[in-house]
Amino acid sequence: MDALAIIDQLDCPKGLPRRALAMASERREELAPLLIAEIQDFLLEDPDERVPSDALFFIFHLLGSWGETAAYRPLAALLRVSNDELEWILGDATTETSHRVMAAVFDGDPQPLHDIIFDKAADEFVRSRMFETLAMLVHQQKLDRDLVADFLRRSFDDLQDEPGNFVWEGWQSAIAMLGLDELTPLVKLAFEQELVEPHICEFRHFEEDLAYAKAGGSLSDWQGSSCLPFGDVIEELSWCAAFGYAGEREESLSEILDRDEPAEPAANPHRNVGRNDPCPCGSGKKFKRSEEHTSELQSQNRIS
Repeated sequence: MDALAIIDQLDCPKGLPRRALAMASERREELAPLLIAEIQDFLLEDPDERVPSDALFFIFHLLGSWGETAAYRPLAALLRVSNDELEWILGDATTETSHRVMAAVFDGDPQPLHDIIFDKAADEFVRSRMFETLAMLVHQQKLDRDLVADFLRRSFDDLQDEPGNFVWEGWQSAIAMLGLDELTPLVKLAFEQELVEPHICEFRHFEEDLAYAKAGGSLSDWQGSSCLPFGDVIEELSWCAAFGYAGEREESLSEILDRDEPAEPAANPHRNVGRNDPCPCGSGKKFKRSEEHTSELQSQNRIS
């Protein structure tokens, strides 16, 4: 199958195109520039006329899985398209994986992340997640902690005219993730002024997260996989698509490539579950925070 045929098979609205994803990964060097070009071509189209394809969802995650730094700026631009377009392209992957993909493709310059954060026309949940991307990159020693702390301090003033916007949730989360005790007074003020929506997060939650960070250890010890760069695309999206345990183990790339017929596609929940709908795990929490319950879900499905 040639490269263009693989890209064509990624335009899969009903499930997970495992074979196409596996073949793309096997031919990463050839496919990466073509996938980046797909993103760039989409962005060059007239926003009033362009029609997002389902392939963009899988292209976004493939490039993240490969850690393609050349994709960093095109993907950052993609995250700034209109809310309706982004909802169609990524659905709730905007909160589940966008921050992890951007951490994986980071090219050393935080400015594209800053631009997303301060773009009032961008999706507020993506803007929020980019704050957490900055914190993740500090933990990965790809950004200087003091520089990010200064950015977070300045952001308090720069975002004052957006009270209640979800971007504030990411702001306080990033401060907690970095253990920036010196910014606690600012965070407390943000809660007192209800810049952070009270029904989304309370100051005590910030204090709990800050305490975890100050205790040391790796970020994943207390944040789980939601703070790790995006990994193997088939493994990651198999879990997202099924919202349940997929079996004793995932098929290897070679097994998928050797299979005569593609596996039955799993439904993609990002198109069916709204950001404010209950998480499918049954926790009662909103879906936009459901990544916190991934390990719990996996355990429950193993038992059942």
